[in-house]
This record gives sequence, C-alpha cells and structure tokens, in this order.
Amino acid sequence: MKGRSPRPLDDGGESWEGTVAFVAEIRDATWEDFDAVVDLLDRRSRAAFGASDVQAAFIRQRWQLPGATLGWVATEGATLTGYASLDSTHEATVAAAAAATGDALLATVEESARARGYDHIAITAVDSDRPLAELVRRRGLHLDREYVRMWRPLAGEAVAPSWPTGTTVRSYEQADGERVHALLDEAYAGWEPDYVPRAHDEWVAFMTDHAEFDPELWFLVERDAELVACALHWRESEGRGWVKDIAVRESERGRGLAKALLHHAFAVYKQRGVTEVGLKVDTSNPTGAPQLYDRVGFVTDQRYGIWIRRL
Repeated sequence: MKGRSPRPLDDGGESWEGTVAFVAEIRDATWEDFDAVVDLLDRRSRAAFGASDVQAAFIRQRWQLPGATLGWVATEGATLTGYASLDSTHEATVAAAAAATGDALLATVEESARARGYDHIAITAVDSDRPLAELVRRRGLHLDREYVRMWRPLAGEAVAPSWPTGTTVRSYEQADGERVHALLDEAYAGWEPDYVPRAHDEWVAFMTDHAEFDPELWFLVERDAELVACALHWRESEGRGWVKDIAVRESERGRGLAKALLHHAFAVYKQRGVTEVGLKVDTSNPTGAPQLYDRVGFVTDQRYGIWIRRL
C-alpha cells in the first residue's frame, strides 16, 4: 500500500472543527505519525462522547502486536486529517474529519482486506459519533448486531460465591495461556458466526503485554484438573474494575459458574478499593450472559453497533 498518489477529497464534509474543503493524500502510517494519530482519535472520542477513553499506551500496544500493520493516514500538507487500521480479527477503525476522507480511508481498508483474503470487515460505531455513523451507512455496511456497556456499583456487603460441587478456583499462571486461549476461542466461536481468532502469540501479547494485565485478576475454574471456566479482569484504575472475558465450557453451563466468578471478582475488587465494575456484552449472546448481568446488578449506559461489510 505504499506510494499512493494523492486523492482529491473535495466534497468538504462536517469536521470536528467546522466545515472544510481540502485535498488529502492517503499513505501508510509510520511511527512518526503516532502522536498525531492519538490526538486525532482523542478529539474524535471527545466529540462523540463528551470525554475521551483513548489511551496512547493501548494504541502503541496494538501497533506492536506480532504481525500488526500500523494502518493508514490521510494528510493535507503537514496536517494529519484521518486514520484507519485493520486488525487481524477483521476489526477496522476509521476516524476522519471530513466525509470524503472517511470514504477514501474505508476504501483503502476494504482493498487491504481483500488482498489479505478476508471475507468481511467489521466496524464498531455509535450514533453519537456522527462522522463514523454516517460513513458506515453511506458506504452500505449493514448493522449486524449490538453490544452494550454496563456498570455495577460495589456498594454493600459482598455476596459469597457459590461454586458447583467438584470445582476449584485459582489465579492464572503463564503456563495456562494456551488452555485459556483455547477455551475463549471455543466459547466465542460457538455462537458468534463471524468470530476470528488471533494467533496464539498475538493473543498473548494483546492480552498480557500491557499495564492493565494482572494475573491475580484472571480466575480459572477447574474440575478434575480440566479448565472448565475462566473470568479475566483488568487491573483496577481510578476506582474502577473491568470484566474483559468470561467463558464457561458448554458442558458446564447452567450450574452457576459465571455468577460465582462474578461474585468472586466483586469481592477481590472491593478489597482493592474498587467502587464500580464494568463490562461489555453482545446482546445477541445466546448463553444467557446479558440476562445474568442484569440479575446481578449491572446497568447499561452505552449501546454500540457492529457494522459488517461482506467482501
């Protein structure tokens, strides 16, 4: 994708700083673009949500994953006006200040996806992010499913977890990586038709090579030395905890393992001074997870759409 000629983007469009018209060039991103990309994503997040959840460390980690590409930038002279990326799981990111820039970046993403042999790309969008919401509709992506962000306060007395007979729980060790990864892939691929697993070395780097990883907050449930469930949480920050993944082997579902894992985590988080725990869940998850989270006190505060382009 190197050596792209400049593309004229002359339809203006609504930017975060007003309506502008310009000519931009699409090229491969480099590490010299990193700060400008973070700034652009930060401004996009503030415009969409009123506050930014962009973390430079997270973006840097994504750029450093095994086999990762840095994506593409749109520039007008020395000014970076757009950014796009494509993950190995077929997840795409597009952020642009003008409509035509977004169109050109998404076309570049689709071209790269086809070259890699992908059968689809997916973009997460919310209506409050107007440029992105308009882009996915304008380019003909279809709304495939939704997921929600939920939060639960940790007020009051902690509820003791009730573990099914014959199970034991412990924290993660490095040697558990392949078994945990396999359980997660098995669980998600079992109900999500477009699930794309990461290569194991990439998964390990994505999940553990950052400051939010804490093996003491990854809880593994075993029966007769076999891994049957896990709950992976991020390290607490500013009084908040986060449930990254919960997976229960199909043969063990319906016995209360997920609920026990949640209460176990609530107690550990509370000991660390956490006052609120969050998570995201696909509303189409057929395992009963959304209903469980409702029952244990999680409340939705944001909805996201997963938009798909079949290639």
